Amino acid sequence: MKIQITLHFPDCQNTKVKKNGKKSNTCKQNYFCKSCGLQFIGDHALTYKGWYSELIHKILLMLVRGVGIRDITEIEKVSIKKVL
Repeated sequence: MKIQITLHFPDCQNTKVKKNGKKSNTCKQNYFCKSCGLQFIGDHALTYKGWYSELIHKILLMLVRGVGIRDITEIEKVSIKKVL
């Protein structure tokens, strides 16, 4: 069974991308946009979700309702620094 994920370049939303090696320090796949010629890391959004704007709202709501900091980090899978 093959799973296919369609990647969109974050800036121009073009689907014509190709693999362009891996980053040496993080071992993440690097991609190249054929239309604008820029590079991006495709799986960044899949690995770290601390930059989502909805997440900040959720964290604040949980803190107001008395949920502990360590519990929030386990529920949302983010670091303690992000919650603080």
